[in-house]
Order: sequence, then structure tokens, then C-alpha cells
Amino acid sequence: MNYQRPLSALLALAVLFAGSTALAAGSAADPLVSRSYLDTIFHQPLEVYIQTAVNTLHTSFQAKQDGIEAAVDGYIRRQVAVRYAEELGTLVEQRVAQRLAQKPLELTGGMEQRSLKKGDVISGPAGASVLFLSGTGKIAGPAGSEVLNVTAGAVRTPGLDIRTGILYMMLADDGSGVEVTSDTARVLVKDGARAGYEVQYANYAEALNLLGLFQGTASGYELERIPTRQEALIMLIRLQGREADALAYTGAIPFTDLTDWPEGQKYISFGYQAGYTTGTGGNRFSPLDAAPLEQYLTFVLRSLGYQDGTDFVWNTTSRELAVQLGVLSQAELTAIQREGFRRDHVALISYRALSCILRDGDGTLAQRLVSAGVVTQNQLDQAAARIS
Repeated sequence: MNYQRPLSALLALAVLFAGSTALAAGSAADPLVSRSYLDTIFHQPLEVYIQTAVNTLHTSFQAKQDGIEAAVDGYIRRQVAVRYAEELGTLVEQRVAQRLAQKPLELTGGMEQRSLKKGDVISGPAGASVLFLSGTGKIAGPAGSEVLNVTAGAVRTPGLDIRTGILYMMLADDGSGVEVTSDTARVLVKDGARAGYEVQYANYAEALNLLGLFQGTASGYELERIPTRQEALIMLIRLQGREADALAYTGAIPFTDLTDWPEGQKYISFGYQAGYTTGTGGNRFSPLDAAPLEQYLTFVLRSLGYQDGTDFVWNTTSRELAVQLGVLSQAELTAIQREGFRRDHVALISYRALSCILRDGDGTLAQRLVSAGVVTQNQLDQAAARIS
């Protein structure tokens, strides 16, 4: 910054003051301000005062200029460092993602796969980790909490999106974690990570599997997942002892939105022909839509011989009748209503229904299945051993 011009102007003013006995407004006899008056006001020579003021002003401006230059320099350095760190982190993430695609078992050994739904949060103690295989998510938690992006070696704060194929670790059990933002997601978890719903009734699924009444998918039983309408209908058909009839069905397909799974088309078409379902309207069955608790209770109560509209109302008193029959306890019903209906509960309800007395009083559902040759008493005994 150029300080020479104001300095020269002030010095010129000093010379003007010093070289005159007075500054006249009209004549020497009527001075506006005299040199002696200025000397009285300024207790040091006027030239010295002006020079001192100019020097002080110069020093102040120089300090401010130096401060501004230092701040700008620091900002630039920080921006360069941040950009470098981001680019390096992205590069590392890409390399790890590539390696994961090539050797998934090597990098995910010991991790447990979970199927989650929108809104589920993966959290846990310090060290718990999660890796998304599919779907989308975001960092969740209270203000000030953090989750570590292990791949990039940097923390992430609530609200930021996460990426598939990247390992995230909890730094504290403070409510922080990763929330699923897509309709569904498949994740890998380990070291105490709590991923959405915690399975409670795996032994009931094992018992039903021994009876041939409950089967999993390529990903296992998927008990933490919400059941679909297609799956609920299939369970009804099995509990009715009519799975063989369904798989042998060759009639017309009444719905236009069924999946490409041939057996699924048979189950649903047979269920419609048998009067177990009417679809969702407009020649649609909506096979992959979520099956709510009330719908599945309705199916189970039908398998016991009860009729909706006569013995119960499907979306209200079905719950009361289920508790009355012992299909669910009141505490279990309350927990399902609070946490959501899962395939885990399908296993629980289905197994409990086996020991319920049929509406006509002619034995239990399990005894009817034995009489129909669907299961054997030995299988029932083995299944019961899984529960006890």
C-alpha cells in the first residue's frame, strides 16, 4: 500500500504552518489561527507531531495488511489441504471398493448380513461397524456425534450420505449410527452393531423348517425383514395343508403384476381360486408389497376355521382373537405394534397356531396336518425340541 502521498501532503501542511506567522482569513491584522496558538495546542513541534501521527498510521495499516495477507494465506493452505485430503480419501475408497468387489470374503470375514428397511438405524458400541452392500443411507445421531469412515480415515457427521462398499465404525454408543434411506438395504455388520430389528424367534423358524412349513431364501430365513403379501399367502396355504395342491395348479393366472417366479404364480393363482385372497383390485395382487400384521393374523385365523366378518374383523378384533387363542401374548402384540411386523413374527405366530384348537373343536391345527399327511408326529416332536 502507498503511504507516500498522504505523508507528503501532511508535511506540506506543516511547512505551510511553520513558514507563516499566521493563516489569515482576510488580512494579517485578523489572523484565523497563529503559529503561537498551534505551539500552545501541540506541546511539541508541529512537524514532529504530524510525522509521529503519520508513522503511527503507517504502522497500523501495515499491521492490518500483514494480518489480512496471513489470513488469506492460511485460508488458501487449508483449502488446499482439505481438497487434497478429500481427493486422497476418494481414491482410497475407490481402491477398497474395487478390492471388495474382487475379494469380498477376505474383507468381510466374520460379518453378518442383514436385510433392512427405510428408517432402520445401525448403531452400537465403540468399534461396531457396518458396510452397505446395497441401498442408501446417511449418518444419523445427535448433534456433535460422529461416525468413522474407516476406509477414508475420516469422521462423518449426522446428515451426510454414506456409500456402498465402505466400512463405517461407531466411535461411541451415543445414538450415532447409519440410517437406511432407501426402501430396502442389505448390510454387513459386526462387533456388536445393532442393525434395525433384532431377531428373537429363530428357533421357531427352525422348528417350522423341520416341518417343511417355513423356508428361507438364498439369503437365509431373513427373519428381520418385513414379509411380503406373496409370502403371507404361501404360509396360509402351507398351514392349510394344501401346498402340494398349489404347486400342481395349472389354471388361469388372474393377476397381471405377478413376479417371474413360476412357483409364486402358482401359489397366488391357486390362493385366488381357493378363495384365500382377492388381490388388491384392478387385476393386481401386489405380491411384493408389505403384509401387515392384521393381514397375516387374518390368514392364520382362517387356517383355524374362523371367518373374518363373522368371527372377527380383520383389522381390529383379529388382534384380540389372536391373543385369546394364544397365538400371541398381549406383550408380544404390543412389541410388534411398536417395532413393526417381521418374518420373525411370522415364524412365531405360525408355530403357535399349530397348537391352537380348531374352531369346530376337531383337534388342533397340528393334528389336522398329521391326519392330512403333511407332517408326522415325529417331526412335531423334533420341532418341539427346538423350542424348549
